[in-house]
Amino acid sequence: MMKKKFLLLTVLMISLMLAVVGCGGGGTEKDATTGDSSEPVTFKLGHVTQVTHPYNVAAESFKEKVEKETNGRIKIEIYPARQLGGDRDMLEQIQNGSLDMGFISSAVFSGFTPVLDGLQLPFLMGDYETLNKAVKSDESKALLDALKNINVKGLAFYDAGFRHFVTIKKPVETPADLKGLKLRIVESPLMLDIFNTLGTNPTPMAYGEIYSGLQTGVIDGIEMDLAAIWAEKSYEVAKNVSLASIFPFPTVNIINMDKWNSLSPEDQEIMQRVAWEVIDENHEFIKKADEESIANLKGAGVNITEIKDVTPFAEATKSVYEKYTSKDPLVKQFVDKVEAIKAESK
Repeated sequence: MMKKKFLLLTVLMISLMLAVVGCGGGGTEKDATTGDSSEPVTFKLGHVTQVTHPYNVAAESFKEKVEKETNGRIKIEIYPARQLGGDRDMLEQIQNGSLDMGFISSAVFSGFTPVLDGLQLPFLMGDYETLNKAVKSDESKALLDALKNINVKGLAFYDAGFRHFVTIKKPVETPADLKGLKLRIVESPLMLDIFNTLGTNPTPMAYGEIYSGLQTGVIDGIEMDLAAIWAEKSYEVAKNVSLASIFPFPTVNIINMDKWNSLSPEDQEIMQRVAWEVIDENHEFIKKADEESIANLKGAGVNITEIKDVTPFAEATKSVYEKYTSKDPLVKQFVDKVEAIKAESK
C-alpha cells in the first residue's frame, strides 16, 4: 500500500512540473515574429559609410528607437564602412536573404528597378526644405512600396546631403569645365546618362576605391556630399570643391521581404513608424554636417567655389528627364510632386 501511495505521489509531482514548464513560466520576452516566449530577433544592417557620416548617425538612431519601442524583441547590429561589401553587394545580399537589412544608396537601385530614379534627377531638388517634403509625400511612399517587386521592403529615405563636384586640377564653374573629365560615379545607368550629357568621361568605381583612384590619377574628380568628402579624406588629393547641389544622395532603409513578413503586425508598425521619425532628425543633422564640413575643408586649405547659376548644367541634362520620367509612371508622379512643392514655396 505504501509503495502505491508513493508512486501516485511521484506521478502527481511529475505531472505538475510538466504543466508548469508547458505554460512557459520561465520566459518573459516575446519573440519578434510570433509573439511567443523566445530569444530576441537580431537583424544585421550594413552600409558603406564611416561612423561619423549621416547614414550611420541615422542608422544608430533607428536601431536605438526600434530596440526601445519593441522592448528588446528586435535587436539591430550595425556594420558600417563597407564591412559587408559595397552598396550593390549588400542590396543583392538583402534580396536573397543572406543579409537582413541595409541603408543602400538609391542610385544603385537603378540597375534593378527604375522607380527610384526620380530621386536623383539632376538639379530637381536643390534645398533641404524641398527634399524633406518630397521624401515624406504619398508619392515617395509609393516608390518605397514598389520595392517589394525586387524582394525588399522599403521603410524610408534618408540622405547624406547634396552632391558637389570635387576635382584635382581646377574648380568646376561651367559645364565646359567638365568636358572630358574622368569623373568617378556610382555604377548606375542613371549616373552614366547624367554625366555623359554633362560631357564628362564617367568612370564607375567602388566607393572604397575613390581615394586611391584620385591619388593615382585613375580619375580626375568625383561628385560627393560634403560629409563624405571630409570623412573619406578625399580633399587630401582633390583640393577643389565646387558647390553645385547636383542632386541629393538618398539611402534607402530596406529589409528583406521575407524577414519583414515574418514580423508581427505590431512590430512591423513600430519599425515603419520609427523609420519615418528618423527622417527629420537626419535632415537636421545633414544641414549641420554641411556647415561643419565646409568649415573643416576651408581650414584644410581646400578651394571652395560656389556655382551661383546652375541653369546651364540643368539645360544640358534635359534629355535625362525625358528618358527617366517615361520609364515608370511612379517616377513621373514623384517629379510632378517635387515641382508642385517648389511652386508652392515661391
